[in-house]
Amino acid sequence: MTELWHDAFLLHQRSYGNTSVIAEMFTLENGRISVIARGAKKPKSKFFGVLSPFSKLRITYRGRSELKTLTNVDKEDIFSDSFSKLSYTLLYINELLIKILPQGAPQSELFNLYDKFLIEVKSSEEIDIVLRKFELDLLEMLGYGINFITEVDSGQSIESNKSYDFVPELGFKESPNGLFEGNEIISISKLNFKDINKKKFKSLTTMAIGYSLDGGDLKSREIFKTLKK
Repeated sequence: MTELWHDAFLLHQRSYGNTSVIAEMFTLENGRISVIARGAKKPKSKFFGVLSPFSKLRITYRGRSELKTLTNVDKEDIFSDSFSKLSYTLLYINELLIKILPQGAPQSELFNLYDKFLIEVKSSEEIDIVLRKFELDLLEMLGYGINFITEVDSGQSIESNKSYDFVPELGFKESPNGLFEGNEIISISKLNFKDINKKKFKSLTTMAIGYSLDGGDLKSREIFKTLKK
């Protein structure tokens, strides 16, 4: 029986025994799957040096259990920018996807969003902005999209000359000493990030994603904070 090739990305891998690895893959057709790559750590293995994150792969696998067996892999592009801000940004996104993606549930729209994000962020000088846009799109896709249009209590439109605080489960609440200016909120809603304070923008998506993860934290964030000290 001919095995089908699947577009995929490696999200994470861990050692299994002395020579093999178990990899968490994000595939176009079947969403997140777990595969064992037998002998992948052997230099002569067809998997050696090919299973790498942030590069688009083509894979075949077999098996009916939750843990599949990887049979072939081809790398469509190469990413080699190690130990940089970009690398840790991508590690953060991969960890985020592992937390939110169920096993074996097709997520083609999210796969395509991730694919587009990788292409954009690798060639951009504004990594933070590309990341924030991806986070906003991801939140929208998960059903946690932020309401940038109206104030939570009054239902009135956000006004440029007022200030607001962000309440993750609700939205923006008017406050005399709020962290976010109305004009900033309106600019984000129009995808105009030119004059947005990056720290405030990051705090916004961090709060929203933290709520969507039910308060769970991400190890990659702590690693990056440590490296910056």
